[in-house]
Amino acid sequence: MIERLTVRNFRGREVPAVLGFALAGGGLASTLLVAAFDGVGAAGWVAAGGAALVFAAGLVDDLVRGGPRGIRAHLRGLAGGHVSPGIVKLVVIVAAAAVAVAAAPERDAVRRVAGVVLLAGAANLANALDVRPGRAIKFGILALPLVVGGEVALAPPTPGVWLAALLVLPWDAGERAMLGDAGANLLGFAIGLGAYHALGTFGVVVAAAAVVALNALAETVTLSRAIEVVPPVRWWDRLGRAPEG
Repeated sequence: MIERLTVRNFRGREVPAVLGFALAGGGLASTLLVAAFDGVGAAGWVAAGGAALVFAAGLVDDLVRGGPRGIRAHLRGLAGGHVSPGIVKLVVIVAAAAVAVAAAPERDAVRRVAGVVLLAGAANLANALDVRPGRAIKFGILALPLVVGGEVALAPPTPGVWLAALLVLPWDAGERAMLGDAGANLLGFAIGLGAYHALGTFGVVVAAAAVVALNALAETVTLSRAIEVVPPVRWWDRLGRAPEG
């Protein structure tokens, strides 16, 4: 399996895309710890199951490579009658987001709809960021203020996925391994899940709109080009990474 999960990074180096297993393990560990010490209700278990499905769908996409990249390319392929693993992954991610949001108690309709967009969009956005060493994790770190203060029992995988991502950052930034679709999608989903339970309705709507805008940017200008034109963002992106060229 390791050979099938080995890909060429942006420098053309062979790198194993296996760090997602660490994030999945972290999510499972934190879910079990929360269940043991604080209790996890039905909504929490549903959220944990959704995170597991997102990881599994990303792993399948990692193992079956060679298809189109990007949402637009997948949709064009679908219009032509080709159901790619990427399309299946997107459907699974949206379904996992919808179920996780529906299971959460006492949420108004606007927040629920925006929540589905936030969770699914964040999962896809993290995957779009995972094209340079350490990028998805480092920009995920910036979202920390959005996920603190939420009810951990409703998002039990989030703390463990966060901690695991921080622990594997040296391997990712050092080009010794990559998150892959499985790890990046899980990271984004966990961030979105935590933000959904930490923010109010207005905050969830704003976060969802921001995620949609960044996904649109990734599909058009590309995130790499956008990052390069903003000096502070470019500095953060390159921090801890070997110089390019």
